[in-house]
Amino acid sequence: MPKCYIFPDIPLSKLMIPSNPDPKIKSSHQHHLSGRRVDYAVFDARLHLLFVIELTVPPAPGANPDIIPIAALMASAGIRRFSWPRDNLPSTDQTLRALADYSAENMAKEGGPSSQLGEHEHTDAVPVVDTIIQPRAASTLTLEALAAMAPQGALKSLYPHVWERICLFCTEPRHLHQYLHSLSMQDRGVKRAGFSEEALNEIARIQVANVGYLQTQTAPERASWNDVFTDR
Repeated sequence: MPKCYIFPDIPLSKLMIPSNPDPKIKSSHQHHLSGRRVDYAVFDARLHLLFVIELTVPPAPGANPDIIPIAALMASAGIRRFSWPRDNLPSTDQTLRALADYSAENMAKEGGPSSQLGEHEHTDAVPVVDTIIQPRAASTLTLEALAAMAPQGALKSLYPHVWERICLFCTEPRHLHQYLHSLSMQDRGVKRAGFSEEALNEIARIQVANVGYLQTQTAPERASWNDVFTDR
């Protein structure tokens, strides 16, 4: 999955949010998210959530039976979930087959990945929560996302002033877009030594990811207060 970003140990509260406006119901639903995590969350190049991977273990003795299973929460939010036993992980070939929809070839096709279940996806019947959870949509880049797009740390180590400005503007897509564009020699109108290849690659990845949020911000706002509440 060369065009995807993989983040480990992600809290459920970072991936979904209760959508019921009733404070009491919302508080109850938040209780089911509190302190719970998934092992991996996989995002596309624009940091839109594709699916999660959960490595399961047998239920601990005395586990609270009233807590909604993660599988049901994912089903309610419409988030695709792959689940494997932690003590019986699939082989590399099995994993590649299960995640074939998200290979570079299939991700490039129109329409993106199919909606069919992966070969090793958990298919046991789970109770579906009555539409109480909505996926949490990121509205801007985050510092964690920036770090994932610059794994070699070329900008941070070689051009710290540039990295600081990028981090400063990451929550303002329009300003970040303008600043990244200004880094070109032609736009600045002055001669400069230029960036290393690694730094240029990091800038390019950040630019591509930021474009999706720039387009989102320019879209017409919806009138429903409930949508605003859900999307924050």
